[in-house]
Formats: sequence, C-alpha cells, structure tokens
Amino acid sequence: MKRLYKRLTAAGLVVVLGMTGMAVMNTAGCGSSGEGVSSTETGETAADEAYRIAPADLTLWYADDSYADFFTEAAVRYYAKTGKKVAVQYQDTIDYLGTIYDKTMQDDAFPDVYLLPGDNLEEAYLYGLVSVNQTDPSENGVLEKAVEAAAYEERVLGYPLSYDACVFIYQTDYFTEAPASLQAIIDYSNENEPAENVEYLLELDVKDAFYDFPFVGNSVTFAKRGSDELDITYDDTLYQQDLEYFDTILASFSIDAEQVSEQHIVNNFREGRTLSAILDTDTLWQLNGYDYGLMQMPELSDTLSAATCASTDMIVVNDYTKDSAAAADFAQFVTVGMADELHGLSGHYSVIPSETPDTVEQTALDAYEGAVLMPDSKDAKNFWVTLEETILKYF
Repeated sequence: MKRLYKRLTAAGLVVVLGMTGMAVMNTAGCGSSGEGVSSTETGETAADEAYRIAPADLTLWYADDSYADFFTEAAVRYYAKTGKKVAVQYQDTIDYLGTIYDKTMQDDAFPDVYLLPGDNLEEAYLYGLVSVNQTDPSENGVLEKAVEAAAYEERVLGYPLSYDACVFIYQTDYFTEAPASLQAIIDYSNENEPAENVEYLLELDVKDAFYDFPFVGNSVTFAKRGSDELDITYDDTLYQQDLEYFDTILASFSIDAEQVSEQHIVNNFREGRTLSAILDTDTLWQLNGYDYGLMQMPELSDTLSAATCASTDMIVVNDYTKDSAAAADFAQFVTVGMADELHGLSGHYSVIPSETPDTVEQTALDAYEGAVLMPDSKDAKNFWVTLEETILKYF
C-alpha cells in the first residue's frame, strides 16, 4: 500500500534535500558538500552555519521526504532559540519502526524524537518507544480528532503535527456545479460533451487502499476490543452493494490501473485530460494557481453513501531518550511553535488550523474532521491489504 506506507519507504540518508532537489546541508553535523566554501558562496545564513557546525544534542528521524525543508528549518530555529542542536535524519528503510526499535535496543544511534503516522502508534507503544505527552494539545488549538489520533489507552502519547484526508476536485469549466454523487457525474457526462483533449471522466489511484476506502467505507466499522485487539465489522449486504456499484461505474470512468499514480493524476488534471479526481489533502499545494473546484468526497449514488478515512502524522518522543525534557520541548516546538510554517514548507496542513483559513484549507479541514481515523492497530494492516487486493480484482 504505497500511499499508506509511503512515509516508511521514501529514499534518502542524512543529507536533507530541499524542495528543489538541491543539497542544502548535512544535518548529521558531520561536514557538508560545501566544506571549505564560505557561507556567502553557498547561500548559507549565519544561523544555518552555526547550526551545521554545532555538535548534536538530539536526533530526529523521519521517513517522508516532503517534510525535509520543514524539519531542517525547525531544527535551525530551535538551535537559535535554545542552543540545542537537533540532527535531522531522513531514513531509507522499509521497516522504519523496526529499525528504530533495533537501534534503540542495540546502540546509541537511535532517534530521541521521530515522525510517526498515527496508525502506527499502537505498534510503537507496544515496542516501548513512546513517552507520554505531558502537555494538553487541546490548549494549543489542536483539532480534537488529531488529539484522538495521538491517544492510546486514554493517554495522549504523540504530539500531533499534520493531517491528511481524501478530497474531490473537478474542472469548473466543465461541471456547472459541484457534483452531488459519482452517479451524478456519469449522468452529467452522458448529456454534455467534454473538450477533445479529455481522456478521463474520473481518476483515482485504485492501487492504493487509502483511495479505495470511500467505495466501501459506509459498510465497515472499526472498534477496539481490549487494549490492542481490533474488531472490523462489515455490513455484508451493504458491502456487496458497494462492490457491485464499483464494478458498474468502472466502465464509465475507464480508469487505467496500470498507469495511474498520484502524480500522474495531478498532471492529467492540470493539463485538462481528467475532469475530476479523488486526491488527498497533502497534494492540494500542487494545484496552486490552477482554477478548479474542490469539495469533500461526494456520495456514490442517491442510495449509497461514501465514507473516507484520514491519517494523522505526529512527533513522538522515544521513551529511551537520555534527555526527555529537551526531546519533549522540541516536539512541542515543531508541532505548535512551527505550526504556521508547516504548510508553506511541506505542503501538509497543520492540525492547528489557520486563524482565517482560505477555502482550500477549510475544505481540507472539513474533510479530515468528517473522516474515519485510520485505526492505530497492527491488526488493521491485513484489512488494508485485503481491500487493495479486492479492488484490483476488478481490473
């Protein structure tokens, strides 16, 4: 499931790459590609240089490269504020959490704080890698759903950072109003001719269960039984109706399961080849400057509702850190003190909404608050794999 676990498989080591792809600095504090070159020549500020040459006091790990600029900037600012350097390390490993555990148990080269998808919180806790958050995130304006995502066994563990949820985009020069359902899109297309360059009525990454969930989410319920057991309950009749409907509409949408990808969809939409698409809120920054319609996921049809899921990224303090106070302070700084900088530096929306959110952020926020949280249970992984396999059988 590339979308659900993309943060665990991103490539890279300790050299942080900027959004432009240029090497900025070596955040491990072991020298840089600009060694022997003045900071003026490299474009490095005095704060950057002071941070770079300082010895590390703490280490942050993450496995989603879209956060590279944000974490680097946060570390530089935190050093300027406190005199403590946090070395930012981007990890290239499939088993991200397992690697954190192994490093923590085997040597000193483990992270004091790390980025964690909320659906991995239970596993991290059972590994013994999570300290309790001693603050009250709600007092800082953190969304209640994000606080819920960061809690386990009635204790808040993580420091909520960002959220992601499915949204629906459409071409406003084709659709005269926001579609009420996917069926309405099909009906409208039967009566209106699109432009000649249009290839797809709707696109979504069907190889990713995150985007498949809206088609069956109305028939699935997640519930905890005990501290670490997850019950997944299906309304069998509704589930079959959902799958039958999905099979029926595929002919109208003509989705290319082999070629489709998140970036492919964005490119097609911007170039007018796709009339509507299901994307996630993390992708919306790529549509800046493009005139389009945005809404929460429409219903499937007049009789079948749609239900989306949402994920929450958080910063977690490793329970084995040798400086828990500093690690917790940095986690608070990153998630609260840098909240206003998050979207501009990473494309992710903060769990602390803007004071005056624009239409795009408000729609993203509404989509998150109306979604089902991806359960923080190791038992859920089989569900996502099975859903992905089930949907792909129709292609």
